[in-house]
Amino acid sequence: MRRPLAIVTLLLGVLTPCEMRAQQAAPEPIVHVTLDPPRVVVGQATTLQIDVLAPNYMTSPPELPGFQVRNAVTRQLQSVNTNEQRDGVSYAGVRFEYAIYPQEPGSYAIGDQRVTIKYAAEPPATREEAVALPRVSFEAFIPDAAAALRPFVSADKLTVEQVIKRSSDQLKAGDAVTRTVTIKAEGAPAMLLPPQTFTSIEGLRLYPAQPVLEDKVEGRTDVMTSSRVDSATYMLERVGDYSLPAIDIGWWNVGSGKIERVHLDAVPLMVAPNPAAGSTVPAGQTMRGWTWGGLVELVADHWLIALLGAVGITALGWFGPGVVQRFADYYRRRSQAYLQSEAYAFSRFRHAIRHRDARAAYFALLDWLPHAEAVPPLNTIGALKTAAGDPALDREIGAIENELFASQRDSQRWSPHQLLRHVTAARRGLRHRARRREDKSLPKNLNPVGLSTAASYSGRRPAR
Repeated sequence: MRRPLAIVTLLLGVLTPCEMRAQQAAPEPIVHVTLDPPRVVVGQATTLQIDVLAPNYMTSPPELPGFQVRNAVTRQLQSVNTNEQRDGVSYAGVRFEYAIYPQEPGSYAIGDQRVTIKYAAEPPATREEAVALPRVSFEAFIPDAAAALRPFVSADKLTVEQVIKRSSDQLKAGDAVTRTVTIKAEGAPAMLLPPQTFTSIEGLRLYPAQPVLEDKVEGRTDVMTSSRVDSATYMLERVGDYSLPAIDIGWWNVGSGKIERVHLDAVPLMVAPNPAAGSTVPAGQTMRGWTWGGLVELVADHWLIALLGAVGITALGWFGPGVVQRFADYYRRRSQAYLQSEAYAFSRFRHAIRHRDARAAYFALLDWLPHAEAVPPLNTIGALKTAAGDPALDREIGAIENELFASQRDSQRWSPHQLLRHVTAARRGLRHRARRREDKSLPKNLNPVGLSTAASYSGRRPAR
């Protein structure tokens, strides 16, 4: 009995390490990540390439994250199936490519991402693994020659055109004029094209419309063309000669490495008086019964009422036009101030949220940022996230950006209620910090009048 037992023990001791070595040597999935080029002009794409390989074959497509990068626009390109032989083992996989367009200069990094792979480790047995992606980074910059461009726009090609639509050929008070500016570009997403700000003009009431953005990609070449349409309607309230100002747009030509400029001419408007409708006498009535004698008798019978009426008419004729004009000017100033105010910009954002319109809500949020009471002023979504410091707000903005601009949407969808709640909270926090900063600032009348030495600085502040 001892000899057979010893033989079995010896065989187990030999086979166990062999099995362990076989398990350790089992091929594993391979993930390779590259980012090219590592340095790009702001608004131009760097390509993220991810090769996912699995032994034998994959039982389902790999699950990749959306690769949404802060202050950048991510667009998925075409994916290609691949096959390789490594150390005598057959691998099957997919090559994914993403175009990432940075919006601001600085360093960008992609990390802490995982890809889930399901493959036939030992057919028909299936194994699932989550493989961590290596961290990669790139840098975005603005060329020195284009540092003065505000805003900075880069593209392979850019054209601008305007269309003026008039409600009538001969404009008169009460008519409307719509100005539409269309920007078309190659090699830049629509989100990075410059928005147009239409100037308010005294005597014309301005009604700006929501911008329309569109991206198109050629299936074979992956060449992107984009367009942005901004429009506004001017209601002609007063008679006179007006001019919608000219529009000049400077942009960086990536191919030539030079600044190019596009000019749109000013639009003259000549508004004529609107002829009033003639008065008519209702049917069945005539003026024959009113004679001079009858009018005298009427005044004599009601002389007190006639006197008070005459005094009232005289006072109204003397003071009325000035009062009416001042009231109209006051109302017009208040209306124009409100249309340019932070409250109006935020009300448009709230209105879009209540209608659950993702695109309108996102661009209304962008329009509100310059009006927000923040120090320093907010100009980008990234600046809002940094100032708010709210991870939940970051998630909601990331979700709505993914729904609007990502070609492959994540499972997480944006919540209008949560986005409004967190933006409202950020708005309160920004207001509070701005007021605290104002309270801590020195009084303007700190120095006595007449003792100021400001003239000695010639209008420049002293160095600190």
